[in-house]
Amino acid sequence: MNYAAWADWYDVVYSTEGSGEVDFYVDLARHSGGPVLEIGVGTGRIAIPTARAGIDIVGVDLSTEMLDVTRKRLEGCRISGKVELIQADMRNLDLKRKFRLVTIPARALLLADNPDDQMATLRSARSHLARGGRLALNVFVPDPHMLADESRSPFFWDEVVNPANGRRCLLWAINRFDTTAQTNDGLQIIEELDERGMVATKVYLDVRLRYVYPPELRLLIERCGLRIVHELGDFSGSPFDEHSPEYVVICRAV
Repeated sequence: MNYAAWADWYDVVYSTEGSGEVDFYVDLARHSGGPVLEIGVGTGRIAIPTARAGIDIVGVDLSTEMLDVTRKRLEGCRISGKVELIQADMRNLDLKRKFRLVTIPARALLLADNPDDQMATLRSARSHLARGGRLALNVFVPDPHMLADESRSPFFWDEVVNPANGRRCLLWAINRFDTTAQTNDGLQIIEELDERGMVATKVYLDVRLRYVYPPELRLLIERCGLRIVHELGDFSGSPFDEHSPEYVVICRAV
């Protein structure tokens, strides 16, 4: 995965998500009182609003380029909470600190592309929980129809506005699923349009992830010494069921 390329376009891709996920994690942070550890902080999409809410947060990311974008966004930003950024690998994170809330938002757990690395990430997260603290994360629920799609032609995903310059962007994607390994070597394609509606910039972003089914994630969580206390089907608080597109969990250490 080319994190340098992703850092430039991350906010464009994630502008499709709306505010629901950000509001959800910021609300958890408020209720926790902080401090918060965010694993996979990216460009600060969630960390900066958390700090605006007055909560101290430590953001960890493997990508120095992502962290650089966050630092730039923080310049001149009015926040009342402290933001500390650390370059580190989520699989073997050891900050020797404890937090009232640890989060792995934006499906970042799936970037650990094998079961051992996903287990290691969850164990690292658990090791940073203060007594009575909570771990929150989310993953998408695999769709059988999506997994069965073997097309290698890009499909249209969405149209958004680049928050950096106001230009329209067309988002396309190609999925390459391996249903045995439960991986997707996906490709995100961004076409940024000029004032005439012509493609001015075309970007290709690769991403490899390992998707998990809810029963498997429950087992991983249990084996890491965690207990699920809430299961949600979206960021608005809907109960999780067989039709839910997202699996959102909140856990405590056993």
